[in-house]
Amino acid sequence: MKKVIRLVSVQLWAMLGSMFAIGEQKKKKTDALYVGFAVFLILMSVLSFIYAYGTGMGLKQFGSIELLPSLFMSLTSVIVLFTSIYKVKGTIFGFKDYDMVMSLPVSHSQIVASRLILLYAINIVFVLIIMVPMMMAYGILMEPGIQFYIFSLLMLFLLPLIPIIIASFLGTILTYLSMRFRYSNIVYMIFSFLLLIGMIIFPYFMGDSEQALMEMSQMINRQINNIYPLSQLYFEAVTKGNMVSLLIFVLVSLLAFMVFSMVVGKVFKRINSVIMTGRFKANYKLKGLKSSSPLKALYIKDLKRYFASPIYVMNTGFGVVMLVIGAIALPFIDISKISGEFDITGTIKDLIPIIITFCIATSSTTMASISIEGKHIWIAKNLPITGLQIFASKILVNATIIAPALLASVFICFIMEMSIIESLIVLLSALSFSLFVALYGLVINLSFPNLSWSNETVIVKQSTASMISVFTGIGMAGVQFLLMMVLGNAISGILIFIALLWILNFALYKRLSNSGGRQFEKL
Repeated sequence: MKKVIRLVSVQLWAMLGSMFAIGEQKKKKTDALYVGFAVFLILMSVLSFIYAYGTGMGLKQFGSIELLPSLFMSLTSVIVLFTSIYKVKGTIFGFKDYDMVMSLPVSHSQIVASRLILLYAINIVFVLIIMVPMMMAYGILMEPGIQFYIFSLLMLFLLPLIPIIIASFLGTILTYLSMRFRYSNIVYMIFSFLLLIGMIIFPYFMGDSEQALMEMSQMINRQINNIYPLSQLYFEAVTKGNMVSLLIFVLVSLLAFMVFSMVVGKVFKRINSVIMTGRFKANYKLKGLKSSSPLKALYIKDLKRYFASPIYVMNTGFGVVMLVIGAIALPFIDISKISGEFDITGTIKDLIPIIITFCIATSSTTMASISIEGKHIWIAKNLPITGLQIFASKILVNATIIAPALLASVFICFIMEMSIIESLIVLLSALSFSLFVALYGLVINLSFPNLSWSNETVIVKQSTASMISVFTGIGMAGVQFLLMMVLGNAISGILIFIALLWILNFALYKRLSNSGGRQFEKL
């Protein structure tokens, strides 16, 4: 156990050091980042409390307030499951410091256990953000005894274990299946997308909407238990103080963790060996070399590098994939059956620009396009090209990834029977915001680069640049919504939003033109 703890401590400190790496920036800026991160945690916790309190009030009207803890426990488990599946390749398998770790006097099972605990450490922050505010909301609404808080805190720290194990199991299967194909990374990403999409749409086939309206509280309880049986143990322990349920939950979580570590330890070396060595052609033939313009060559290189990282693709491409799937499914959805007696067609039409903006906001590839170069950045710096050409290639990669979302936007406008003027405004908004996401992500990554990463997950999901870029993009979607609400007219709000975006885009372009090249050379 001591070896596992030492492995975890080294890996965790390395991850935190990489997460807050800011190149040549001084202590003042580092302190500002920690303060900003703390403010972010507080704001997210406040939002979580508001959501939990509102949900609790709704459940209380149906006499089902006792379902609030298990409902949020299931919600948290699903979030952990979703966000952990595509971290498996890069955290448990195919991590950068594999050779160094394998040279240490530790068993394969201990290495797997340490990597699982690393995933646990990453997820426990988000578990606390969701579950602690829920406990406060439930305490205000129900005024439970001290036993509720004790049991909740005890189970809180074990809550992520089973979802992480399930995600790791699925991720291991995906990794094992994909490595048998020639283009294993692409196959792995396709399998991952299909699995996540299947998990999202599966609940819609579990019951009809009429029954949900008639027996709402029973339906919620039944579906939660069907999807995640351990929620019943959590429900019995937290709300009823059942000690047996608490002990079973603890034993199942810890036992599953140990068994999974030992089982994966058996295939750990084999899978990693295949991933690290890759596939090679035996019938290689020397052919003529092709030449192209510097920008095209850079673009192809950056695009290949993007698709070589499953975590990069999964983290920045899922919003686009969901928008495309939503556009394809839209003609087959009967809105009247969902809304019942209320006509919400107009409301949905007004929300479409915000949905498109939100999906694009989660699809910034430039927020990690500088950091992803890592120790090889000297190659780009020594090429006979300008900094703007390097920036342009990375912006073009982002535009390529977002392009399907723009096509889906056109299709959605057609299905929703928008006028030509409305459709053009929505499309112009999507184009303007796509450019903003690419430019802003690049500026932020230049300001907060991380070239010393040991795991791609750090720069794609947990770095300062990625968090600032994603949450600023989501914040811009909120600005668009506020403009539409304040003005009372969707079209007027979108037009002002477009004008704001072009002002910001011009400022960001000038920033890259004037000082971006100098920043890049200093890396």
